[in-house]
Amino acid sequence: DLADELRGTRIVPTSGGNWVWEDLRNINFYLENSVKCSDEKSRLRYDAIAYFFRAFFYFDKVKRFGDVPWYDKVINDQDTEALEKARSPRTEIMEHILEDINKAIEHLPTEKTVNELSKWTALALKARICLHEGTFRKYHTEFNLPDADKFLKEAVNASEELISQSGYKIYSTGNPDKDYRNLFCDLDLAGNPEMIYYKKYELGLLGNRISNLLEGEESALGWSVSKSLVDSYLCECGKPISLCKEHFLGHDSIQAEMLHRDPRLCQTVCYPGKDLLRESILPSIPGSGMSTSNIPTGYRIIKFWVDDPEEYLRYQQGILDAPIFRYAEALLIYAEAKAELGECTQNDLDKSINLLRKRVGMPDMIMANLIKDPLSDFPLLPVLIDEIRRERRVELALESFRYDDMMRWKAGKLFENPVRGMKYVASQYPKVVLGKHIQIDDEGFILPYWNILPNGRTFDESKHYYFPLPTEELVINPNLKQNPGWK
Repeated sequence: DLADELRGTRIVPTSGGNWVWEDLRNINFYLENSVKCSDEKSRLRYDAIAYFFRAFFYFDKVKRFGDVPWYDKVINDQDTEALEKARSPRTEIMEHILEDINKAIEHLPTEKTVNELSKWTALALKARICLHEGTFRKYHTEFNLPDADKFLKEAVNASEELISQSGYKIYSTGNPDKDYRNLFCDLDLAGNPEMIYYKKYELGLLGNRISNLLEGEESALGWSVSKSLVDSYLCECGKPISLCKEHFLGHDSIQAEMLHRDPRLCQTVCYPGKDLLRESILPSIPGSGMSTSNIPTGYRIIKFWVDDPEEYLRYQQGILDAPIFRYAEALLIYAEAKAELGECTQNDLDKSINLLRKRVGMPDMIMANLIKDPLSDFPLLPVLIDEIRRERRVELALESFRYDDMMRWKAGKLFENPVRGMKYVASQYPKVVLGKHIQIDDEGFILPYWNILPNGRTFDESKHYYFPLPTEELVINPNLKQNPGWK
């Protein structure tokens, strides 16, 4: 699971391990039989949907395993040759993915219909796929994968077409202290100009549990964010905290570090002590008995926290819609791909990154004024790429992009850095006993319980950028070979 991935404690599974192909069979079965439909217009549209999902399916497989067998037809149980097929090279699979997503773009409608795929959804997926593949090939030189720039250019073209022709725009009501968070706390996203595609939840039909995980009984499972994320947010002047003494006030209280920062910080992480639905928010550590909630780092999540007490009581029947593709991601893809190609201009930033900053009232990113952050996780990168990565981390925080980003940037070693929480300020923790309720490091920052494990967190770059194939599959199909480093 994700905990094993982050700790570096993954092992080769006997079975499962996401080496499953049922969805692909369903897609291929449809494509083999859709020719029976006499309504060509309808057939082309639904074929396009199938191509979209086949591209999405194989994208996930390539990210996880690298080389995988390519199947575009249904396999019967007597087809030994297909059943014992070897893995196709990643480069070949990616060409098939491009073909599929281009077919989807060609035949999906341009109309924006709630919860239905459109040409714009397919362009958003293509941009996501191509940015991932282009940067993976650029930074993972150990795999000798060619044509990184080809995929980066495809990412630029797809995102630029979406930007110039789709009509989507960044959601804003002119309230920089609320608009970002409200985007994720709206119980009905229909009509939101930023949502390209989202999952609709409906009471009694399909429910989610996100609000209960963050606010209700399941919040005891311990969702919280790291100090590393909090430190990524710029000060309100537009400088990183390492370069801004006048706005970053240090740690004289657990509230101080969140003052005068990018407004997205206090719309993602709950300002300590602020009264929301039920209680004041202070750090809570496993076994402390200090609260019904378990907030290992002290930084409680407020993004996706609906200001509706009924929502977190719905348990697994919540109705908060879930964004899957939003326009902000397309803007970030455009800027990053342009920067990776060495083609990014101030005009490119103005029509991408700076639209996101305007929503929250932050200063524009000005190429001529960028200064390398001394605390950067990527000290050898050009400052422009570094700052675009920061913007991506902040804007897409907690939206399930970070792990994939770390993999494509070849940044897995950062997982070995200790996870730290808030600064321990004794006057604000009158009932907390050090060593019993919480642990702190030499600088006085809270250490969540997973840092106290015997081996900490490890990342083996010789094997952890790919997952292992299950041993049962290697026995069943002798032509499958295990990924490097896995035994």
